[in-house]
Amino acid sequence: MKLLKLLFSKIFISALALLIQLAFFVIVILFYETYFTLFQAISLAFGILIFLNLINKKESCEFTLPWIVIILIVPFYGTLIYCMFANSKMPTRQYKIMVSNVCRCKPFFEMTPEENRKILDFTAECAGLEHYLRKNSFSRGSLDNKVEYFPSGESFYKDLLTELEKAEKFIFMEYFIIERGKMWNGILDILTRKAAEGVEVRVMYDDIGCAGLIPANYYKRLRKLGINCRKFNTFLPVVSGIHNNRDHRKITVIDGKVSYTGGVNLADEYINEKCRFGHWKDTAVKICGPATGNLTALFLQMYDSSDKSEKDYSAYLDIEYERYEDGGYVHPFGDGPRPVYTEMVGSNNYINIINAATDYVYVSTPYLIPDYNLMSALKNAAFRGVDVRIITPHVPDKKIIFNMTRSNYDTLLRAGVRIYEYTPGFIHSKAMVADGDKAFVGTVNLDYRSLVHHYECGAVMYKTPCIADIKADFDKTLEFSGEITRDNFRMGFWASLVNTFLTLFSPML
Repeated sequence: MKLLKLLFSKIFISALALLIQLAFFVIVILFYETYFTLFQAISLAFGILIFLNLINKKESCEFTLPWIVIILIVPFYGTLIYCMFANSKMPTRQYKIMVSNVCRCKPFFEMTPEENRKILDFTAECAGLEHYLRKNSFSRGSLDNKVEYFPSGESFYKDLLTELEKAEKFIFMEYFIIERGKMWNGILDILTRKAAEGVEVRVMYDDIGCAGLIPANYYKRLRKLGINCRKFNTFLPVVSGIHNNRDHRKITVIDGKVSYTGGVNLADEYINEKCRFGHWKDTAVKICGPATGNLTALFLQMYDSSDKSEKDYSAYLDIEYERYEDGGYVHPFGDGPRPVYTEMVGSNNYINIINAATDYVYVSTPYLIPDYNLMSALKNAAFRGVDVRIITPHVPDKKIIFNMTRSNYDTLLRAGVRIYEYTPGFIHSKAMVADGDKAFVGTVNLDYRSLVHHYECGAVMYKTPCIADIKADFDKTLEFSGEITRDNFRMGFWASLVNTFLTLFSPML
């Protein structure tokens, strides 16, 4: 029985399928040796077509250059690799469903001329930040919200449990990682009870993000508990770049009136119940008010991305929100790969805030592998006298990525950017604060995977009272961080050599 169970398991079938594809690749190579001239002519023709396609694509040079290098150096193998990995777009059917879901949410976010005028008057010199997000992220900002900032996974978790207990209508949860343990078990206990009470409970997790952490059929177990559960972008044993498109978002919505986002996944290291890389530092925000509708819409769009049915969203979006005076401006938004998102919204949001800064801009990120435009924005801010500080981990979770992060230090240090490493352990926070009136907290890392391949989310805030708490947390974190300078920073020769090679191909990873 154990042998049969293994033979029909998802892991065995996936491994077998990948081996078959590998065998096919080996056979092609053997034929290549025999019919060298013919394969060279065919690969040259395909190489030229791919080259022309890359040149005419409106992509960044960081993306096109690695493929051009591969195809020029090894035309035949480069063409094969390009055909297998370059396509990371979602299937056409799923794309059409996603666009339909976005369109069905749109009527709930239309603004009256009076609402538009109030937002433009309030944001004033930063109205461009709002205008960009509204135009490119299928969402709108709003006034009269209440935002609470959590400087740790522990404080977020405690508040989340309290709010989940209050749920009366629905609970939506979308997370990159779910792992059984104290944190998830505490949440699951409430979700199970609420589902039994008649509350609509939906959960979605990323299939690869949870690989090895929960069973492959875990979503079925949750369904038996009354929880409507789906996993995003199920891993298929096919060599394809589509596996790069992960759902890296972290969203909780309760009754459409309370919502959360930030860097915290639902696993024990995020609340320091399990120590993997020293102390885990993370951040999150709770939003109450009309801005919660943005996160509700993001969840519905993603949850129904594989569902052909046309559902009515009015029960979740056409609700009366509580208003909070003097709450500032809040704009939760989503980002993701093409073709749904035609712009790199997460990257450009960072750039817009950096370019708007006049006094200081502080950033925390677990990975610092920015593209050319984002790197230029950080350097240019420092050049014009802005106090630019970046906090990265001192204890790495991935050694190679840690070295790639450190390989960018020297360029930034030369421009006057100040860099700190969080000495107690690993900082997973993706946050930014500028000039005391602008801030961002979300899921977007400063690396190519987040900025190009993943579905992400976060909240931009302007003149919200909690920005003072975000700045205070940055100041406190800096006290526990060691400053990296050109005098004390060194990278070994071999590490530098490897990073030089990996940096070229990082946009493809």
